[in-house]
Amino acid sequence: MKSNKYTPWLTFCLLLLVALSMQGCFGIGDNNSSGSTITTNSSGNQVTIAQNLFKGKIYLTIDHNLWVITGDSKATELLKDGDIYDPAVSPNGKWIAYVVRYKNYSNIAYIPVNGGKGTRLLDGNGRSYIDSGFPKNTYHWYVQPAWSPDSSHLLFLSDLQKDFVWSNLNQLFKSGYFLDLQVFSIPINDPAATAQPLAYASFGDGGDRDASYQPGHPDLHQIVYTHYAYDTQTGTQQVIQVYLADANAIANNPGTYSPVFDSGIALTPPNVQSIQPAFSPDGNSIAYIRRESTTSMGLYIMPVAQGVTANPNDQNLQKQALIPYSKSSHILSSQYVSQPVWSPDGKQIAFLEYTNNEFDLWLANIQYNAKTGAYSMQGSPVQLTTGGVDGSSRPFWTN
Repeated sequence: MKSNKYTPWLTFCLLLLVALSMQGCFGIGDNNSSGSTITTNSSGNQVTIAQNLFKGKIYLTIDHNLWVITGDSKATELLKDGDIYDPAVSPNGKWIAYVVRYKNYSNIAYIPVNGGKGTRLLDGNGRSYIDSGFPKNTYHWYVQPAWSPDSSHLLFLSDLQKDFVWSNLNQLFKSGYFLDLQVFSIPINDPAATAQPLAYASFGDGGDRDASYQPGHPDLHQIVYTHYAYDTQTGTQQVIQVYLADANAIANNPGTYSPVFDSGIALTPPNVQSIQPAFSPDGNSIAYIRRESTTSMGLYIMPVAQGVTANPNDQNLQKQALIPYSKSSHILSSQYVSQPVWSPDGKQIAFLEYTNNEFDLWLANIQYNAKTGAYSMQGSPVQLTTGGVDGSSRPFWTN
C-alpha cells in the first residue's frame, strides 16, 4: 500500500510496537499453552487456538493465508499462497470477500464460504503513463470489503476517484492525484457497474477506513467509518474521528456533497483520536478504539446516535451526534489493542493484541445493563490464539 494510506496514527502504532517488544499486556506475560496447534507461521512459531472459549467461526489470516477457526479449536486453511487481507462473510452465509494485494494495486475477490475457486470482483491492475509531463497511472487500491445487510452489495475503500475533480483540491500540486481512500459500493451481481461513492475523504490525511453497514436496521441504510482529516483552523493538527453516514445521501443528492462538504457526521470529538468502529450485531451500539495517551489505547462501546444523518452539515445535528460519545462504556485499556469484532450473540468482543513480540486474538466477555445502557467486561481478557496471526488484517466472526 502506498505510504500516504498510512496516517500518523499508524506510525504511532508501529513505534509503540518497539516499546512493547519486551512487554506483556493486561499483566499477563505468558502465552496460553493449552489448545490445538494448527500451523507453523513464517516466524517459526506454532500457532495454537485455545479450546471452548467462543462459539461460531472466526475468519482470519496467518502469513496472509486465509483460515477459519471454530470454538472447539478446529481450523481450516481456505486459501494459501496469496497476499490476503480482511475476510468478510456475507450475511446470507454464502460468500467470503477478501483482498489480494500486489506491488502497485490490489483486487477484491470472493469464494464460497466453505472454500473453493475464487471469483475476482474488482481488479486494480493498470498501467503507468505520462500526462503533460507528469507521471500518472491507472492502478487502484481496493481494501476492507464489507457486505450490505441483504448481501446484494459490497462496500469497499478505494482511490477510484484519484484523478477526478477532487484532485484540484491539492493547492501545491495541481497535477497531483487525490489518493486518499474513500468509501464506495457496488452490486455483487454487476461488478462492471460504476461504483457508487458513499462517503468522501478529506484531502491529504489518509482518507477513510474501517467502513461497514449498520445491521439490524434495514430502513436506515447507514454506514460507520473512521475519518482522517486536518483541523480546519490551522490545517496542521490531525483529527481522527468515527463518522456515521446515510449510505444513500450522495446518490440521492447529486452535486450536494464533496470532500469539503461530506455526507458523514462525526460521532466522536475532534480532540480525541478514535478509530476502528464496529457495529454490534443488533446495530444499536458501536465498539471502537480510543487513543488514551501515547502509551495506552482503550476499547470502548457507545450507543449509535439517532436521526443525525439526514443533514450532516447542520450544526445542531452535529452537536446531537456527539451526545452518545459521552455515554461510552470503557471496556479495557492496553498498550496496544485493535480491530474489535463482535460475536454474533453480542456477548463477546474479539480484538488483536500485541504480546510477546506477536499479534494474537484475545476475547473480552461483555455484559449489557438494560437499565443504565452501559456495557462492562466480565472478568479479564482471555488469549484465544498464540504464536502470532496477522495484525494488519481484520478478523471476522460469524455463526
